[in-house]
Amino acid sequence: MAGSALGSSATSSVSVSTAVRGRTALPAHRTDSTDTFSPLVGTTAWLVGGACALFGTFCSCAICAYLSIVIRQPADPLTTCYPGADSGGALTLPETSTHHTLRQWQEPLSREPFMYGMVKEKTIWAFWYHPKDCPSSKKCVLPPLIQLCTETVERNKGSFDYKIMHWDDIDKYVTGMELPFHYRNLRPAVQKDALMNALLARYGGVALDISSILLRPLDEYWDEMVSRGATFRGYMYRLHGMEWGNSEVSCVWFLMSRREGIFSTAVRSQMIGMGDYKLPPNVQAGGYHNPYFAMGDQTLTPILSMFNYSLPRCVKDPTVGPPWSWKDMCPEYEFPKWNDNMPGPARNDATIILREPREGPQLPFSFIDDFSMGAWHVWSDELVNSTIPPKCDTMKECWEEVFMRRFHERAGPGETQVMEFVKLFNSGGRLKKMTRQQLLSDRGTYLYHWLKMAGLSGL
Repeated sequence: MAGSALGSSATSSVSVSTAVRGRTALPAHRTDSTDTFSPLVGTTAWLVGGACALFGTFCSCAICAYLSIVIRQPADPLTTCYPGADSGGALTLPETSTHHTLRQWQEPLSREPFMYGMVKEKTIWAFWYHPKDCPSSKKCVLPPLIQLCTETVERNKGSFDYKIMHWDDIDKYVTGMELPFHYRNLRPAVQKDALMNALLARYGGVALDISSILLRPLDEYWDEMVSRGATFRGYMYRLHGMEWGNSEVSCVWFLMSRREGIFSTAVRSQMIGMGDYKLPPNVQAGGYHNPYFAMGDQTLTPILSMFNYSLPRCVKDPTVGPPWSWKDMCPEYEFPKWNDNMPGPARNDATIILREPREGPQLPFSFIDDFSMGAWHVWSDELVNSTIPPKCDTMKECWEEVFMRRFHERAGPGETQVMEFVKLFNSGGRLKKMTRQQLLSDRGTYLYHWLKMAGLSGL
C-alpha cells in the first residue's frame, strides 16, 4: 500500500513512503515549490560564466554566457534528486512531478521476472504455440487431442500446480538472459527445450510434454526424489543394455528437478552453445552434432554424465545408423570422455534418479502403425506385429499383457509405479486430425480407456 500526505499550499511539503513487494521506498520531501532547477547545476553555471567574463575576450564571454544558459536547465524530475534544506538528507523532487514520482516508486525496476517468488516448486510445466490457433494465452485453441491430454494433467495434478506456457507468458517467468539471444527464431520444439531448461533452473518442478496422458498424480515420484536426496529424475535410453536405434540418450519429454539444480548448468550451456546464432549451428560451424536436440539431449546428457562415467553411450550402440540415425550425431560428442584422472572422480555432491523409458511411459508399440496406438481397440484380435520386447501380436494382447501389466507394476519393493503417464509420439499419429467428438465417440479405443482411467468426467 502507498500512503501519502499532500499539503494544500504551495509551500507545503510532500512526503511519499511506498512499500513495494516488501521493500520500503525512501521518503521524498518538497521544500521549495518555486525552484524547479537543481541548485548545484545553477551555481556551476554562474561560476563558469563569471570565470569567462573575467578572463576571456568579448567573444568568449558571449559563448560562455550562452553555455551558462544551456547548462542551467531544469532538473529532470525522474532522474535528478538532491538533498533538501529540511529533509535530513532525504531525496528532494520537484512538486510538479508528484504524479510521476509516485509511479516511479511504485514500479521499481527489478532484476528478476515478475513471477519470481510466486511460483511453487511443485509445478508441472508444458508449452504450446501455434502462430494462428494459439499465438498467446488470451487467444489459444488447442487441438482436440492435446486439449484432452491437458485435461488429464489438470485432473491428476495432485499437489502440483499446472502451467501451460504461452508466448506472452515467457517474459513473466524468465529473463531474456536465460534464453538464447535469438530465441524467437527457433523452431517450436527447440524453443520448448530451451524454455523448460530455464524454468526448471529457476523454479524446479516437472517439464512434461503436452502430448502426455497423466493417469495418476506425480506426487509419489516427487516424494521419492526428495526422500532420496536427489536433485533430478528422468529417463535415459539403453540404461539396462537394451539397444535403441536413435542417436539420443536422455529423454526431454519428462524432466523432474529441484530448483537451482542441474538446469542452472543447462541454462549456461545453452547460452554459450547458441551464442549469437539465429538457429542451432551444426558441427561444421562449431555447433551441435544434432541441432534438433540442441537444447535438449545435446545439452542435458553432458551434464548427467558428470555424475556417472559409466552411463550408456549412444556411440557404442550397433543399431544406431542410417537411414534413421547417425553415430556422429550422438550427444557424447558434445563433451570430453570424463574419467577419474581428467577431470577427476564423478560428482557426488548431488544424486540423480534415472529409469529406462521403454520400461515405463514409452510403450513398445508407440511408434508402429504411424504412431497411432491410441486408435487401437482393447478387445480386437487384429494383428499388429509389435516386435519390440515385451512382444505382443494383437491389439488385445498388447493392451492386457503389456499396458495393463505395466500400469500395475512397481519398480521394486517399496518403490514407485513404473508408469504414471503414457507418452504419445508425433502428436498421436492419426488421432491428431480428429475432432473431440470423433475421439470420444469410439469407446473401445486405447485412448478412450486411458482417458477413463485418468478420471475424465462424462466418460
